[in-house]
Amino acid sequence: MQWSRVQVEMLGPNGHAPDPLGITTSGLDVGAEQMHEEFLTDLPHLDEVRSEHVRVVSDVSEPIKAAKSLARDIQSLDEMLAELGGSLSADRISIPLPSVIPDGLVLERFASGQGELVRLIAPERFGGILRQFALPEDRVLTRAVWSEGELSLEII
Repeated sequence: MQWSRVQVEMLGPNGHAPDPLGITTSGLDVGAEQMHEEFLTDLPHLDEVRSEHVRVVSDVSEPIKAAKSLARDIQSLDEMLAELGGSLSADRISIPLPSVIPDGLVLERFASGQGELVRLIAPERFGGILRQFALPEDRVLTRAVWSEGELSLEII
């Protein structure tokens, strides 16, 4: 089961992508995984150790990720929209995510025999959202945009 990542466009209040501030300092809401990644990337003299570490972590985590992915239920689109307060129009799915940390928002898709599946991972300070849902029959995801607390998925 191979999920492919979907690029989520981040738009500011005026409808344009916000200007980067160049600030990369982690705040108090950063997770352990991100802190670990930043720690490892800041050690240039340990390239060999880093590559071996990545291999070991990957070898261990891939089977776990696959098992967890298969164990999670795939919701219908209607269930997911009712749960999160979203809406569906002819060519768009709107999902309110007002407290999401946009930099950590992950959207993935998977083409299955029953149609296209979408996985949404939206981290928050103390938890987050992880949902897998099926798009309407014969529909595919073409674009994803996050703006002012709402994720908009364009479908055709």
